[in-house]
Amino acid sequence: MAALTIRDARKNFGDTEVLKGVSIDVADGEFAVIVGPSGCGKSTLLRSVAGLEELTAGSIMIGERDVTALPPSDRGIAMVFQSYALYPHLTVYENMAFGLKIAKADKATIDEAVRRAAAILNIEALLDRKPAALSGGQRQRVAIGRAIVRQPQIFLFDEPLSNLDADLRVRMRYEFASLHRQLGTTTLYVTHDQVEAMTLADRIIVLREGRIEQVGTPRDLYERPANIFVAQFLGTPRMNIMPAVVTGGRRATLADGRSIALPSIIPPLAEDAPVSIGIRPEDIAIGDAPGALPFTIRFIERLGGLATVHLGGREGDEPVACQLRDDGRLAEGDQVAALFPPDRLHLFDGDGLALRTGGAE
Repeated sequence: MAALTIRDARKNFGDTEVLKGVSIDVADGEFAVIVGPSGCGKSTLLRSVAGLEELTAGSIMIGERDVTALPPSDRGIAMVFQSYALYPHLTVYENMAFGLKIAKADKATIDEAVRRAAAILNIEALLDRKPAALSGGQRQRVAIGRAIVRQPQIFLFDEPLSNLDADLRVRMRYEFASLHRQLGTTTLYVTHDQVEAMTLADRIIVLREGRIEQVGTPRDLYERPANIFVAQFLGTPRMNIMPAVVTGGRRATLADGRSIALPSIIPPLAEDAPVSIGIRPEDIAIGDAPGALPFTIRFIERLGGLATVHLGGREGDEPVACQLRDDGRLAEGDQVAALFPPDRLHLFDGDGLALRTGGAE
């Protein structure tokens, strides 16, 4: 195992700059997840760590070694792709053993490594099958097993669950977490799925248009997003954002003219300053209370015991999503009162950057 250090990584494809000075530190044994929308550069960054892409500028260190100019085979990494990349004419055993055979390991070493990886992944019964006889989840386990037998210093995963159905993705997330607990190998994992990032990562690296927006634990990023992009990218349903203008007495006026109480802002904002008020759907309370605002229910998404209730105010405004336990009593068209607790609000300035708040008094 080893730490991974990326410094000022830049990558151009012709005149297009895909990576714009990315610096990342992944600690020895850490499970780090790079997350971001399609086209943000996350797969390019991972392929650069693997040696499949050459950086235009910057450096990559694995442990104490500068691997920036080394070929993939000399970097001490193993990569698992979205497409599995199994050889269809080889058995599971032969697929898992292939890398060690190329490295000219002896038969006993190969057999021990393959059977150990198969036991970890619970695929011993599949060793004589070929990929065509396997399910998608089984093929993914074989691809992971092929990586394990190489005993790499770093695992690299490029959207490994995106080809699986929803139920299998949930089960495979659990298996990835369990595998990391067993092996403790430094892992860099790329996904566009924020649920994968939140459930798997020790730390999340949020990438946008080739730049890092924020790095932190899942809890840090969820509770203290650095900007509106991070706030809305992490969390399902996403955070509500409401434009407003600061008024006197620690209050703000929403676009529809209604007033809402704010937490204290450090340093205080001038009156009439534009702000964006954010609140997570689960932090909105439905029911009559001092300061609650009237809304009409536009739409309800029901999922078992939970419901996402979309609240509409003025015609044309974006609905406000509220998530709550579903007792079946609410219906579309109902008039309800919604409370926005000041201590659960996130405030952002005119550039979308988070403002420091002191909580509600």
